[in-house]
Parts: sequence; C-alpha cells; structure tokens
Amino acid sequence: MFYDVFKQLCDKKGVSPSRACLDMKLSRSLGAKWKNTGANPSFDVLSKIAAYFGVSVDYLLGNDQKEKPAQNNVQVRDEHDNIVVLDDETRNLIDSLRSKPEMKMLFSVSKNATKEDIIRTVKIIEALKDKKEGD
Repeated sequence: MFYDVFKQLCDKKGVSPSRACLDMKLSRSLGAKWKNTGANPSFDVLSKIAAYFGVSVDYLLGNDQKEKPAQNNVQVRDEHDNIVVLDDETRNLIDSLRSKPEMKMLFSVSKNATKEDIIRTVKIIEALKDKKEGD
C-alpha cells in the first residue's frame, strides 16, 4: 500500500521512484524493495519522504485519504543537501522570524556572532526584561 502512494506522488512530481530516492539521499533500490516486499520505511525515512513531497506521514501510510500538505511542513536541507525534518520549536522560531521584523533584525545582526556573544546577549536581554518588569 505504501508503495502505491509513493509511486503516485512520484508520477505527480514527474520523477521516477529511484530518482526520488536519490534526491532524498536514500538508496536508489529502496523503491523496488517497497514494491516487491510491501514493506514500509522507517519513521525517519517516512519523514524525509513527507518533506520531499510536501505531504503528511499519515497520507503516506494511507491513514489520511486527502492529499494535503503536512501542517507546518517546511522542506529544509543541510549543508550536504540532505532533507532535515524540523521540530515544533524550530518551526515556531521560523514563524517568529517571518512575522516579527524585530526578530529578523536580531538574527541578521547576530549572524556571525560567536557562542559567547550570543550567551552575553541573552543575559543582557534577560536583564533588560527583568528591569522592565520591576518598573
């Protein structure tokens, strides 16, 4: 069942199953394995596939009949072009960066900061918040 959904998504995207696997930095033969054995991939692999196609893991497993984007699903790649699945905290941080100009400014200014610079800055911000709350 998983392979059928995977194959449909590949067709819709215009890629072969082996090409999709290679794009996700998986073994080219995994598609054939899923087709021939009926096996489901591990959760980590399912997460990569969901990110690649922009669908939910539930959809991939046939638990959700409607193809819809996974909620808060953002496809991110690391420095080696591997798909990275973001946790809720990281997605919330990204949403803050998108919606709050002051957060964008903070991150753009601190882009080249060292770990020590960031720790000092956090302490300063916390001290300013404490002072403001004490007023």
